[in-house]
Amino acid sequence: MSAKKPILDEFFIDAVAEVINVGMGSAAASLSEMVNEEVKLSVPGVEFVTRSDAEDIIGNRTKSNLSGVKQHFDGAFSGDAILLFPEKQSLELIRAVVGDDVTLDDLTEMEQDAMKEIGNVILNACLCGMADMFGQQLRGEIPGYVKGTVKQIFTSENKNMPEQDIVLLLKMDFAIEQKNIQGYVTFLMDMASIDALKNQIQIFMGVE
Repeated sequence: MSAKKPILDEFFIDAVAEVINVGMGSAAASLSEMVNEEVKLSVPGVEFVTRSDAEDIIGNRTKSNLSGVKQHFDGAFSGDAILLFPEKQSLELIRAVVGDDVTLDDLTEMEQDAMKEIGNVILNACLCGMADMFGQQLRGEIPGYVKGTVKQIFTSENKNMPEQDIVLLLKMDFAIEQKNIQGYVTFLMDMASIDALKNQIQIFMGVE
């Protein structure tokens, strides 16, 4: 049996990783100012996979429900940008942002607003990084809080989304106040948007 052909070749994956890491540097600087602590963000892994494969990958790695933020965007290409953390780690992250003296009950009440604030910084940094590098516009809607299994989150506003839609899957390492938290940034896009992204990379890199 022949190996499955990758959705995008390594050249394009490396180019996307470079763009995203620039955005993560900007997000880390903004979050450091927000919490008055050094925040380190990095994206050690970038994959283009089908939605069903992304559900399996994240589900197998986290083995728990997740919480985070979902934001639709459009422009040169369109899709849904989603920031996800395993449920327990999301509370650790929020406690690092709002302070250790907050009770668990108060923390749970603050979870949605704090996560939307964090997600707004990280997702907009990624989108702005891509828009600036490509010289194009990407417009993000107001982010919304999401919680549940990865499948529930991916299909929360589009039950009929094809399982073969493409996910730009970024494994993200988030370090703050001696806490090392792993999360995921995903961009759900159809093939037309993937082709548009590929075209923008080709133009930027000056290749055919």
